[in-house]
Amino acid sequence: MTFLEASTHFTPDTCNLGTDGIDWSAIASAEAMSAFCGIMAGFVLAGLVTVIGQKNPAGGDGHASRGLKLFLPCFIGLATASYLYALTAGELVCPRAITEQLFSGAILAADALIVVVALAWLLPAYDRNQHGEVRFFRGLILFAAQFSMLMVTVSSDGFNNSVLERHVNGLATGLVYGGGVAFMGVILFVWLKRLPQTPPPPTPLPNGVTAAGWPEHWRDEIVLNRRVQTAAKTSVTVGGVLAVAGGCVVGIAWNHWTSMAPTLAYTLSGVTLVLPGLAIITAVRSAPRA
Repeated sequence: MTFLEASTHFTPDTCNLGTDGIDWSAIASAEAMSAFCGIMAGFVLAGLVTVIGQKNPAGGDGHASRGLKLFLPCFIGLATASYLYALTAGELVCPRAITEQLFSGAILAADALIVVVALAWLLPAYDRNQHGEVRFFRGLILFAAQFSMLMVTVSSDGFNNSVLERHVNGLATGLVYGGGVAFMGVILFVWLKRLPQTPPPPTPLPNGVTAAGWPEHWRDEIVLNRRVQTAAKTSVTVGGVLAVAGGCVVGIAWNHWTSMAPTLAYTLSGVTLVLPGLAIITAVRSAPRA
């Protein structure tokens, strides 16, 4: 059998048939999602330019650097998600498109929240916290984090139902929603938890720090700075793993997508639930304090 003869057995499926448990067109929405991620990446780039090109008021450099640390991985992640969505827009294999969108959506959910946290750090950096702006942004961060986690949870369950044609184990569904609720509870706990008690000032004090300014210095430059670094590293790691996985999915031939083993489907949905959840939690921990 020649390659041409074998290729005639391929039947395009662009998710428009509404069969086999698939009630959502990942391909039809991919073009709009690609544009959305690209627009967000453009906003992040504008934030990067602002941080790099503008002079900060006295004492604002540390806050600006923390925003910069969070903006950089977000820009890469959102640009990658936009590219992966663009690839999905040209799909002719519906189950493969659904799997690709599972990874792209996980990247978007995590990085969209981190963008809000990075913007919050620009408020103290440019002395824009005279009327409770940071407190308002913290509320916005909580809402965005919970919404992102909800969307990741729903996406994971929808993926299982689509690729397994609605024959999903009840325990697997319970684990997905139970895991999502657990992550949302941890997010709320982290958001509400106060910072550790300020230790006594060291002797000698760091350069430029007074005894009266030690609590603020310890809070921002030591505790929150470390949390920002952790959030940035987690974002890079999670985004990289999801992007590589999404890229690998694109290269798997169409004849491997006639069916998916339940264990593989549950593993993929679990990974794309846990990884963005970890990134979201670390981002919420790194948010500025009023």
